[in-house]
Amino acid sequence: MKLTEKQKNCPYCHDPFQSIPLFRGEILLQIEEDGGEYRLMIEGNGDPEDIGFLSYVVDGQVINGCPFCKRPLDEEEE
Repeated sequence: MKLTEKQKNCPYCHDPFQSIPLFRGEILLQIEEDGGEYRLMIEGNGDPEDIGFLSYVVDGQVINGCPFCKRPLDEEEE
């Protein structure tokens, strides 16, 4: 697959994956890759004083494309 410049330079879907702080940095959104499977992860910042028990929440959803640049994550790059 031929990638656009935006897709080639996307900081969110290329290793090292950049996280996006939400709610003043209390929640982080980040793509993670494990064995060719990509997940969009959400996790707390680890500080219980910020958001209580939610600071330890970690959850994710398998994704096939980057939600930020629309690069398909299940195809080889050219």
